[in-house]
Order: sequence, then C-alpha cells, then structure tokens
Amino acid sequence: MNQNKETNNGKTTRRETILKLIAGEKIATQNDLLKRLEEEGFQVTQATVSRDIRELRLVKTADGDGDYRYQAGKPTEKYQATSKFYSLYRDSVIHIDYARNMVVIKSYTGMAQAVCATMDDLEWPGVVGTLAGDDTILVITRDDVCARELVQTLREIE
Repeated sequence: MNQNKETNNGKTTRRETILKLIAGEKIATQNDLLKRLEEEGFQVTQATVSRDIRELRLVKTADGDGDYRYQAGKPTEKYQATSKFYSLYRDSVIHIDYARNMVVIKSYTGMAQAVCATMDDLEWPGVVGTLAGDDTILVITRDDVCARELVQTLREIE
C-alpha cells in the first residue's frame, strides 16, 4: 500500500478514486468511504471526505433493495469544471461579500470574467444569474438565504 498517495498524486487522484469507488461499490456512509480510501492508500480525515462529497456533489440514493448509497449527483464531466473553478477561484479572488440577494466577488484585475464563466458552468443552486466586469462579479440569487449560503460555501474554498 502506498504510504501517502495524497501527497504524490493530489486531490484530483483521490476524487477520481472516489468516483470510481461509488460507481462500482455500495458505499452508504462517509465512514465507509473513508475506510475504502484508506484501503486504496489515501491518508484522509473525515473532514476531507466530507468536503470531497460536497464538492463532488455526491448524493445518497436508494437502490432496488431500499438501501442507500452514494452516487454522483452530476455527470462526471462536471467534476472537471468544478476542479477548474476551484483552482481559478483560489488564485484570483480577493474578497467576497453580499447584501440581500446579491453577492459581490472581487478578483484581481482581468480575472473576473474567467472566474464567472467557470462558476456559471457549475449551476449553483439558488443562483439566478451572474455578471462579470474586469475585477468584479455580481451574482444574483433567489433570496438572501441563498446569497448567505453561497458566500459561506465560497469562503470555505482554500
């Protein structure tokens, strides 16, 4: 078993492994997924698995026996868009805030349109539309609750 697959191959490899595991096996809990990842050679924490589940947009669905299992909520090609967004977001965004149902994202000059385009590809829940300038993105959400949740999610991106 590889001592530290995470260091050698990174988050992308771990997440690809997660998608393969849930496609081929009945994995019903985060703990089940954590154990399988450890068996595959990844050294991960419960928090990492939880973040991977959220960012991969995995959902629990009932199978024919009434048992639950994780399944990809979006087609796997969306994972690449997600990965691209998070990378670009981390490298470009300076500040984020909201007022009522509007979220304002400040970025380095020239980066707002790229961040906004990748963000649009992800079909964020509660987002009605986006508008990008040179260094600012305006996101309109359905209501202030959606705006607050979006800001919380975006602030968690490392």
